[in-house]
Amino acid sequence: MNRPLIAIVNSSTFGKHFAAHIKTLEAFADIKHITVPSDIDGDALAEKIRDADGIIASVTPKFPRKTLEQCTKLILLSRHGIGCDNVDLEAATSLGIAVSRVKGVVEREAVAEYAVTLLMAASRQVPQGLLAVKNSKWESRFRMIGMELKGKTVGIIGLGNIGSRSAEILSNGFGANIIASDPYIDQERFRQFNARSVSLEELIDTSNAILFHCPLTSETQRMLGKAQFASMQKGAVLVNTCRGELVDEDALYEALQHGPLGAYATDVVEGEPIDGNHRLAKLDNVIITPHLGGYSWESLHGMGQTCVDDMVAVFQNGGTAGELANPEVLQKEYRKWS
Repeated sequence: MNRPLIAIVNSSTFGKHFAAHIKTLEAFADIKHITVPSDIDGDALAEKIRDADGIIASVTPKFPRKTLEQCTKLILLSRHGIGCDNVDLEAATSLGIAVSRVKGVVEREAVAEYAVTLLMAASRQVPQGLLAVKNSKWESRFRMIGMELKGKTVGIIGLGNIGSRSAEILSNGFGANIIASDPYIDQERFRQFNARSVSLEELIDTSNAILFHCPLTSETQRMLGKAQFASMQKGAVLVNTCRGELVDEDALYEALQHGPLGAYATDVVEGEPIDGNHRLAKLDNVIITPHLGGYSWESLHGMGQTCVDDMVAVFQNGGTAGELANPEVLQKEYRKWS
Protein backbone atom coordinates (compact mmCIF):
# COMPACT_ATOMS: atom_id res chain seq x y z
CA MET A 1 0.00 0.00 0.00
CA ASN A 2 1.33 3.41 -0.97
CA ARG A 3 2.15 5.78 1.85
CA PRO A 4 1.99 9.52 1.22
CA LEU A 5 4.97 11.71 1.99
CA ILE A 6 4.08 14.65 4.23
CA ALA A 7 6.62 17.44 4.48
CA ILE A 8 6.57 19.69 7.54
CA VAL A 9 8.12 22.94 6.34
CA ASN A 10 9.60 25.58 8.67
CA SER A 11 7.31 24.80 11.58
CA SER A 12 9.18 24.95 14.88
CA THR A 13 6.15 23.87 16.90
CA PHE A 14 4.13 21.27 14.97
CA GLY A 15 4.52 17.94 16.75
CA LYS A 16 7.09 19.30 19.20
CA HIS A 17 4.79 19.68 22.18
CA PHE A 18 2.03 17.29 21.16
CA ALA A 19 3.70 14.06 20.11
CA ALA A 20 0.35 12.43 19.35
CA HIS A 21 0.05 14.62 16.26
CA ILE A 22 3.19 13.14 14.71
CA LYS A 23 2.24 9.65 15.85
CA THR A 24 -1.13 9.89 14.12
CA LEU A 25 0.51 10.93 10.84
CA GLU A 26 3.21 8.26 11.06
CA ALA A 27 0.53 5.58 11.20
CA PHE A 28 -0.27 6.12 7.52
CA ALA A 29 2.39 8.46 6.09
CA ASP A 30 6.11 9.07 5.86
CA ILE A 31 7.18 12.32 7.51
CA LYS A 32 9.92 14.68 6.35
CA HIS A 33 10.97 17.76 8.32
CA ILE A 34 12.32 20.57 6.15
CA THR A 35 13.80 23.88 7.30
CA VAL A 36 14.62 26.49 4.67
CA PRO A 37 15.45 30.23 4.70
CA SER A 38 12.34 32.38 4.82
CA ASP A 39 13.38 34.08 1.57
CA ILE A 40 14.37 30.93 -0.33
CA ASP A 41 14.00 31.09 -4.10
CA GLY A 42 10.98 29.31 -5.54
CA ASP A 43 13.07 26.88 -7.60
CA ALA A 44 15.29 26.03 -4.64
CA LEU A 45 12.22 25.41 -2.51
CA ALA A 46 10.75 23.13 -5.16
CA GLU A 47 13.91 21.00 -5.03
CA LYS A 48 13.24 20.40 -1.34
CA ILE A 49 9.53 19.56 -1.53
CA ARG A 50 8.84 18.26 -5.04
CA ASP A 51 8.25 14.70 -3.78
CA ALA A 52 5.71 15.68 -1.14
CA ASP A 53 2.09 14.58 -1.40
CA GLY A 54 1.13 16.78 1.53
CA ILE A 55 2.73 19.82 3.13
CA ILE A 56 2.22 21.31 6.56
CA ALA A 57 3.46 24.87 6.12
CA SER A 58 4.44 27.62 8.53
CA VAL A 59 4.13 31.35 7.87
CA THR A 60 7.33 31.15 5.79
CA PRO A 61 8.56 30.54 3.13
CA LYS A 62 6.45 31.74 0.23
CA PHE A 63 4.92 29.15 -2.09
CA PRO A 64 4.73 30.95 -5.44
CA ARG A 65 3.42 29.57 -8.72
CA LYS A 66 6.84 28.47 -9.97
CA THR A 67 7.27 26.33 -6.85
CA LEU A 68 3.80 24.79 -6.96
CA GLU A 69 4.09 24.00 -10.67
CA GLN A 70 7.07 21.76 -9.89
CA CYS A 71 5.26 19.96 -7.07
CA THR A 72 3.40 17.59 -9.37
CA LYS A 73 2.52 15.16 -6.57
CA LEU A 74 1.22 17.76 -4.13
CA ILE A 75 -2.43 17.20 -3.18
CA LEU A 76 -2.84 19.22 0.01
CA LEU A 77 -0.96 22.16 1.49
CA SER A 78 -2.15 22.67 5.06
CA ARG A 79 -1.27 26.00 6.70
CA HIS A 80 -0.29 25.66 10.33
CA GLY A 81 -2.09 28.93 11.01
CA ILE A 82 -4.87 31.20 9.77
CA GLY A 83 -3.21 33.41 7.17
CA CYS A 84 -2.45 32.11 3.69
CA ASP A 85 -0.71 35.17 2.23
CA ASN A 86 2.49 33.16 1.68
CA VAL A 87 0.70 30.79 -0.69
CA ASP A 88 -0.29 31.68 -4.27
CA LEU A 89 -3.88 30.54 -3.94
CA GLU A 90 -4.75 31.29 -7.55
CA ALA A 91 -1.91 29.10 -8.75
CA ALA A 92 -2.79 26.32 -6.31
CA THR A 93 -6.38 26.33 -7.51
CA SER A 94 -5.43 26.24 -11.18
CA LEU A 95 -3.14 23.28 -10.47
CA GLY A 96 -5.79 21.39 -8.49
CA ILE A 97 -3.97 21.71 -5.16
CA ALA A 98 -6.18 22.14 -2.10
CA VAL A 99 -4.96 24.66 0.49
CA SER A 100 -6.38 24.34 3.98
CA ARG A 101 -5.98 26.54 7.01
CA VAL A 102 -6.83 26.70 10.68
CA LYS A 103 -10.27 28.08 11.51
CA GLY A 104 -10.12 31.47 13.13
CA VAL A 105 -11.86 30.25 16.28
CA VAL A 106 -8.81 28.11 17.13
CA GLU A 107 -6.57 31.15 17.58
CA ARG A 108 -9.30 33.61 18.59
CA GLU A 109 -8.67 33.76 22.31
CA ALA A 110 -4.89 33.54 22.12
CA VAL A 111 -4.38 36.29 19.55
CA ALA A 112 -7.02 38.64 20.99
CA GLU A 113 -5.57 38.32 24.49
CA TYR A 114 -2.09 38.88 23.10
CA ALA A 115 -3.19 41.99 21.21
CA VAL A 116 -4.61 43.42 24.43
CA THR A 117 -1.41 42.42 26.24
CA LEU A 118 0.67 44.38 23.71
CA LEU A 119 -1.67 47.34 24.02
CA MET A 120 -1.33 47.37 27.81
CA ALA A 121 2.44 46.90 27.67
CA ALA A 122 2.83 49.82 25.27
CA SER A 123 0.34 52.18 26.89
CA ARG A 124 1.82 51.66 30.37
CA GLN A 125 5.46 51.33 29.20
CA VAL A 126 5.96 47.98 30.88
CA PRO A 127 9.12 46.98 28.92
CA GLN A 128 10.72 50.35 29.68
CA GLY A 129 10.04 49.85 33.37
CA LEU A 130 11.54 46.38 33.30
CA LEU A 131 14.69 47.65 31.65
CA ALA A 132 14.94 50.53 34.10
CA VAL A 133 15.10 48.12 37.03
CA LYS A 134 17.49 45.73 35.27
CA ASN A 135 19.76 48.66 34.45
CA SER A 136 19.57 50.05 38.01
CA LYS A 137 17.71 53.18 36.89
CA TRP A 138 14.67 53.06 39.18
CA GLU A 139 14.62 56.85 39.36
CA SER A 140 13.85 57.08 35.62
CA ARG A 141 10.26 56.03 36.33
CA PHE A 142 9.16 59.67 36.27
CA ARG A 143 9.36 59.48 32.46
CA MET A 144 7.07 56.42 32.28
CA ILE A 145 3.65 57.99 32.61
CA GLY A 146 1.10 55.82 30.84
CA MET A 147 -2.40 56.00 29.38
CA GLU A 148 -5.46 54.41 30.96
CA LEU A 149 -7.86 52.66 28.60
CA LYS A 150 -11.10 53.47 30.41
CA GLY A 151 -13.07 55.97 28.35
CA LYS A 152 -10.46 56.03 25.57
CA THR A 153 -11.37 55.44 21.93
CA VAL A 154 -9.92 52.19 20.63
CA GLY A 155 -10.15 51.60 16.89
CA ILE A 156 -10.19 48.05 15.56
CA ILE A 157 -9.41 47.46 11.90
CA GLY A 158 -11.28 44.25 11.14
CA LEU A 159 -14.15 43.10 13.36
CA GLY A 160 -14.00 39.45 12.38
CA ASN A 161 -13.27 36.44 14.52
CA ILE A 162 -10.33 37.85 16.50
CA GLY A 163 -11.14 41.54 16.25
CA SER A 164 -14.55 40.96 17.78
CA ARG A 165 -12.98 39.21 20.77
CA SER A 166 -10.57 42.11 21.32
CA ALA A 167 -13.60 44.42 21.20
CA GLU A 168 -15.32 42.37 23.91
CA ILE A 169 -12.28 42.40 26.18
CA LEU A 170 -11.59 46.11 25.79
CA SER A 171 -15.20 47.22 26.04
CA ASN A 172 -16.43 44.94 28.82
CA GLY A 173 -13.14 44.63 30.71
CA PHE A 174 -11.66 48.11 30.42
CA GLY A 175 -14.58 50.38 29.62
CA ALA A 176 -13.02 51.58 26.37
CA ASN A 177 -15.14 53.10 23.60
CA ILE A 178 -14.83 50.80 20.60
CA ILE A 179 -15.00 51.95 17.01
CA ALA A 180 -14.29 49.61 14.12
CA SER A 181 -13.82 49.64 10.39
CA ASP A 182 -14.75 46.55 8.41
CA PRO A 183 -16.58 46.73 5.06
CA TYR A 184 -17.38 43.01 5.13
CA ILE A 185 -19.30 43.00 8.43
CA ASP A 186 -22.98 43.84 8.78
CA GLN A 187 -24.29 46.40 11.27
CA GLU A 188 -25.78 43.79 13.55
CA ARG A 189 -22.30 42.42 14.27
CA PHE A 190 -21.09 45.89 15.24
CA ARG A 191 -23.98 46.17 17.71
CA GLN A 192 -23.33 42.65 19.00
CA PHE A 193 -19.81 43.58 20.03
CA ASN A 194 -20.61 47.08 21.28
CA ALA A 195 -18.65 48.72 18.48
CA ARG A 196 -19.57 51.73 16.39
CA SER A 197 -19.03 51.37 12.66
CA VAL A 198 -16.85 54.10 11.17
CA SER A 199 -14.80 54.70 8.07
CA LEU A 200 -11.11 53.86 8.15
CA GLU A 201 -10.36 57.57 7.91
CA GLU A 202 -12.44 58.41 10.99
CA LEU A 203 -10.93 55.52 12.91
CA ILE A 204 -7.40 56.71 12.19
CA ASP A 205 -8.23 60.34 12.98
CA THR A 206 -9.99 59.78 16.31
CA SER A 207 -8.53 56.69 17.99
CA ASN A 208 -6.26 56.83 21.00
CA ALA A 209 -5.20 53.28 20.19
CA ILE A 210 -5.54 51.21 17.01
CA LEU A 211 -5.48 47.43 16.69
CA PHE A 212 -4.95 45.57 13.43
CA HIS A 213 -7.19 42.52 13.10
CA CYS A 214 -7.36 42.12 9.33
CA PRO A 215 -5.69 39.80 6.81
CA LEU A 216 -2.93 40.86 4.46
CA THR A 217 -4.41 41.27 1.00
CA SER A 218 -3.82 43.48 -2.02
CA GLU A 219 -6.35 45.89 -0.46
CA THR A 220 -4.77 46.05 3.00
CA GLN A 221 -1.06 46.01 2.08
CA ARG A 222 0.58 49.28 3.22
CA MET A 223 -2.85 50.56 4.30
CA LEU A 224 -1.20 52.88 6.82
CA GLY A 225 1.26 55.25 5.20
CA LYS A 226 2.56 58.77 5.62
CA ALA A 227 -0.82 60.48 5.27
CA GLN A 228 -2.54 58.14 7.71
CA PHE A 229 0.16 58.46 10.37
CA ALA A 230 0.12 62.24 10.04
CA SER A 231 -3.60 62.37 10.89
CA MET A 232 -3.40 60.21 14.03
CA GLN A 233 -4.00 61.47 17.54
CA LYS A 234 -0.85 62.65 19.31
CA GLY A 235 0.56 59.80 21.39
CA ALA A 236 -1.62 57.13 19.76
CA VAL A 237 -0.65 53.49 20.23
CA LEU A 238 -0.67 51.09 17.27
CA VAL A 239 -0.85 47.32 17.82
CA ASN A 240 -0.16 44.77 15.08
CA THR A 241 -0.68 41.03 15.50
CA CYS A 242 -1.41 40.39 11.82
CA ARG A 243 1.33 41.12 9.28
CA GLY A 244 4.15 43.66 9.11
CA GLU A 245 3.25 44.50 5.52
CA LEU A 246 0.07 46.25 6.64
CA VAL A 247 2.13 49.37 7.30
CA ASP A 248 4.57 51.40 5.25
CA GLU A 249 7.66 50.88 7.37
CA ASP A 250 9.39 54.08 6.28
CA ALA A 251 6.35 56.16 7.23
CA LEU A 252 5.95 54.20 10.48
CA TYR A 253 9.57 54.83 11.44
CA GLU A 254 9.20 58.54 10.77
CA ALA A 255 5.95 58.76 12.77
CA LEU A 256 7.56 56.99 15.73
CA GLN A 257 10.59 59.28 15.76
CA HIS A 258 8.87 62.59 15.16
CA GLY A 259 5.22 61.98 16.02
CA PRO A 260 2.38 61.84 16.25
CA LEU A 261 2.54 58.07 16.88
CA GLY A 262 3.38 57.44 20.52
CA ALA A 263 4.15 53.74 20.43
CA TYR A 264 4.10 50.69 18.19
CA ALA A 265 3.61 47.23 19.68
CA THR A 266 3.92 44.47 17.12
CA ASP A 267 4.17 40.72 16.99
CA VAL A 268 5.00 40.73 13.27
CA VAL A 269 7.57 42.43 11.06
CA GLU A 270 7.97 42.54 7.31
CA GLY A 271 10.80 40.20 6.37
CA GLU A 272 10.69 38.33 9.68
CA PRO A 273 12.59 36.86 11.38
CA ILE A 274 14.63 39.92 12.33
CA ASP A 275 17.29 40.61 14.94
CA GLY A 276 18.18 43.45 17.26
CA ASN A 277 19.88 45.38 14.47
CA HIS A 278 16.55 46.10 12.78
CA ARG A 279 15.85 49.83 12.85
CA LEU A 280 12.47 49.41 14.57
CA ALA A 281 14.05 47.32 17.32
CA LYS A 282 16.36 50.22 18.16
CA LEU A 283 13.52 52.62 18.99
CA ASP A 284 12.53 53.05 22.64
CA ASN A 285 8.82 53.40 21.84
CA VAL A 286 8.59 50.10 19.97
CA ILE A 287 7.78 46.66 21.33
CA ILE A 288 8.54 43.73 19.02
CA THR A 289 7.87 40.11 19.91
CA PRO A 290 8.72 37.09 17.73
CA HIS A 291 5.28 36.15 16.33
CA LEU A 292 3.89 34.79 19.61
CA GLY A 293 0.21 35.64 19.15
CA GLY A 294 -0.95 32.07 18.62
CA TYR A 295 1.52 30.61 21.10
CA SER A 296 -0.76 29.37 23.84
CA TRP A 297 -0.97 25.70 24.71
CA GLU A 298 -4.62 25.66 23.76
CA SER A 299 -4.10 27.38 20.44
CA LEU A 300 -1.07 25.33 19.40
CA HIS A 301 -2.89 22.10 20.16
CA GLY A 302 -5.85 23.21 18.08
CA MET A 303 -3.65 24.33 15.19
CA GLY A 304 -1.75 21.06 15.13
CA GLN A 305 -4.89 18.97 15.44
CA THR A 306 -6.43 20.83 12.51
CA CYS A 307 -3.47 19.98 10.26
CA VAL A 308 -3.60 16.35 11.39
CA ASP A 309 -7.34 16.14 10.76
CA ASP A 310 -6.87 17.60 7.29
CA MET A 311 -4.18 15.09 6.39
CA VAL A 312 -6.24 12.20 7.76
CA ALA A 313 -9.29 13.34 5.81
CA VAL A 314 -7.39 13.49 2.52
CA PHE A 315 -4.86 10.66 2.71
CA GLN A 316 -6.53 8.14 5.00
CA ASN A 317 -10.21 8.69 4.33
CA GLY A 318 -10.11 9.89 0.72
CA GLY A 319 -12.08 13.03 1.50
CA THR A 320 -11.38 16.77 1.59
CA ALA A 321 -9.84 19.03 4.20
CA GLY A 322 -12.07 20.99 6.55
CA GLU A 323 -11.38 24.71 6.10
CA LEU A 324 -10.22 25.42 2.55
CA ALA A 325 -8.62 28.75 1.70
CA ASN A 326 -9.41 28.01 -1.95
CA PRO A 327 -12.80 26.25 -1.89
CA GLU A 328 -13.18 26.94 -5.61
CA VAL A 329 -10.68 24.11 -6.17
CA LEU A 330 -13.56 21.73 -5.48
CA GLN A 331 -15.21 22.92 -8.68
CA LYS A 332 -12.19 21.76 -10.65
CA GLU A 333 -10.51 18.46 -11.29
CA TYR A 334 -8.54 18.69 -8.09
CA ARG A 335 -5.94 16.15 -7.10
CA LYS A 336 -6.93 13.20 -4.91
CA TRP A 337 -5.00 10.47 -3.15
CA SER A 338 -5.46 6.95 -4.43
